[in-house]
Amino acid sequence: MKSISSLWELGFRPFFLFASIMSVIYMLIWLAIQNGKITAIGSLSPMIWHGHEMVFGFSTAIIAGFVLTASQNWSGIRGIHGTKLKLLVGFWLLARILIFTIHEPHMIIMLVDLSFLPITGFFLYPYFKDDELKTERIFFLFFIILMFGNTLVHTEALGITKNTAVKGLVLGVHTIVLVIIFIGGRVIPFFTESNASKFQPKTYPKIELFSHISAWSFLISQYFYRESALSVVIAFIAGTVNLIRLIGWQVPRVRRVPIIWILHLSYLWIVVGFILSGVSSMRVLPFTIAIHAFTVGGIGAIIYGMITRVSLGHTGRRLIPNRAIVYGYTLLEFGALIRVFIPFVFPQFYSLAIQLSGVLWILAFTLFLWIYTPILINPRDDLKES
Repeated sequence: MKSISSLWELGFRPFFLFASIMSVIYMLIWLAIQNGKITAIGSLSPMIWHGHEMVFGFSTAIIAGFVLTASQNWSGIRGIHGTKLKLLVGFWLLARILIFTIHEPHMIIMLVDLSFLPITGFFLYPYFKDDELKTERIFFLFFIILMFGNTLVHTEALGITKNTAVKGLVLGVHTIVLVIIFIGGRVIPFFTESNASKFQPKTYPKIELFSHISAWSFLISQYFYRESALSVVIAFIAGTVNLIRLIGWQVPRVRRVPIIWILHLSYLWIVVGFILSGVSSMRVLPFTIAIHAFTVGGIGAIIYGMITRVSLGHTGRRLIPNRAIVYGYTLLEFGALIRVFIPFVFPQFYSLAIQLSGVLWILAFTLFLWIYTPILINPRDDLKES
């Protein structure tokens, strides 16, 4: 019983655990769809279901778990736990079940799914009251944009709007990229300095500013004018600025510390996503290739790196990942390479690329669950949350 109660001590525990379990299930189902074993998923088309659950199911849960945990450090107030945390997880799980099992679109499905982020924001509000945390309040804006993107998916399913689901999914992906750029700028240099080297990563005020401005401009231009010359220029600028940002974070020994190089490589995929989006806006390659650079290489791998480190740090363990987890890092990076570049270079192997990438994702997150389930459900080694 003590182990089970520990699961509800802080937000990262249940959300990292259940989101990882669901991501494995999602990917198994997606591979079954690709092989023709499954032809219908709940109230959404299979492709939209896959995108929706990976963006607004898996990724959003991980973001919630991270912010619920970080809010404790930022505010000095004990993080959301117990009944409130169970309620949040319950809403998230209920939405996943309804979307998967109910075969006709229904307003109740949309309302339950859309309720998750407002409730999360409501619970988080007291943690951001301090004027020193004004910057962190941007998460409320992220939540609003994610809700809007999610709404576009549901309203098309309900027949309220037309051709908005894909637009909503892409908006969700680009919003999560904004979250990564915001969080990454704070934690990657810090983690790099504390784990990899005594040398301090370099940050440049103007580059920091323009990394955010260019990413926001990218989101807006891709939503309204994706195949325009303006979108091409903005995408290339965003890629260049964030590449300079990443280069500044490089210090000796990064390549020797897996728990750090996974974050750096994942951020490089964000840069690749920007560049490929610019090329896509020129109609040279399908925009789905750029999207998967963001989702598999950037979002998926950086989530994996973050949840492995955060889970160790907040359970009082040494920040050295198990060897199996290092294999997981490698599997995800190869999965991203396969998913992005094989369809572009060898389009005849498109289906094979999806299969291989999906299998590597499943293996990586199965390794995470194998190593980290005992860590997430058991008490801290030092018996207190940090």
